[in-house]
Amino acid sequence: MRIISLISLSAAILGVSVLSGCNIVTPVAYAIEGPGQVDAEYTLPNKKTVVFVDDPRNILPRTALRTTLGDAVSIDLMQRDHLDSTVASRDAVMVARSGTKGESSKLMSVEAIGRALDCAQVIHIQPMVFDLAGRSDDRGIRPTAMVRVKVLDLENKMRSYPMAEIMPDGREITAVIREKDASALRTRAGRTQVEDELVRKIALEVAQLFYQHERVDLGENLGTRRQ
Repeated sequence: MRIISLISLSAAILGVSVLSGCNIVTPVAYAIEGPGQVDAEYTLPNKKTVVFVDDPRNILPRTALRTTLGDAVSIDLMQRDHLDSTVASRDAVMVARSGTKGESSKLMSVEAIGRALDCAQVIHIQPMVFDLAGRSDDRGIRPTAMVRVKVLDLENKMRSYPMAEIMPDGREITAVIREKDASALRTRAGRTQVEDELVRKIALEVAQLFYQHERVDLGENLGTRRQ
């Protein structure tokens, strides 16, 4: 009976996928196999840390998004007990600005910013892409962001993650949020809402580099098919 049941289940899955399209396969596989876990890529030493969002090219459309991104990463890591002490990201932005005042050609180093805040560790985030229009298809637009991440150990004067020999520019992280109707970007309030949502998603992707997490967020990956 068990063999017959498994065969019947397989046939049912195949039949549904043929009738409804390949999107149905993902939730069925998810339900049978479970999401699985992704291990942390790097275990952060638990010492005073600042998350500094370094955006000299103004990739992020609003300055406030820098502190939103940095603080979201800090709060996530503290709530999960990976860090006990962090410094507000706005303090890092203020130190960076004060260090370049009157000397616009001399940028303050990330290491100097961390030391000025009495931190032993810096999570350095550099935005590279922040595209609200993102990829467009029959489902709508998919706002997309990409950043590069490094962890600097100020006590030992070295980059601790990722290895410079393997990823000299840092660990690239890309975040894509659920489909949005183009009309959402036509008003200031609508754009602000999408910007905030995209920043929160990239913050989660960055924080998850440092702790074990679920492999698949079913709701976000399936999306919605437009009729």
